Amino acid sequence: MKKMTFESGMEELSALTSRIESGELTLEETLKAYEKGCALADRLGALLQEGRGRVEKLEKDGSRTPFAAQEAQEEEEE
Repeated sequence: MKKMTFESGMEELSALTSRIESGELTLEETLKAYEKGCALADRLGALLQEGRGRVEKLEKDGSRTPFAAQEAQEEEEE
């Protein structure tokens, strides 16, 4: 099975949302789409958390500054 990227997961979630909102699905189809959307949202949340952990690790070892601090530093230098 191909590993899902955050972007592909968001596209799939958006498509599911559109199908649900269209009102063209049966009740059973809507429930299945909703369940799949919830599972996708959980997976996307896990991917975001994983990314957050990677950024925090970089910040912790001192090799990178936090994004907000880096932006503030760049603004001060201008």
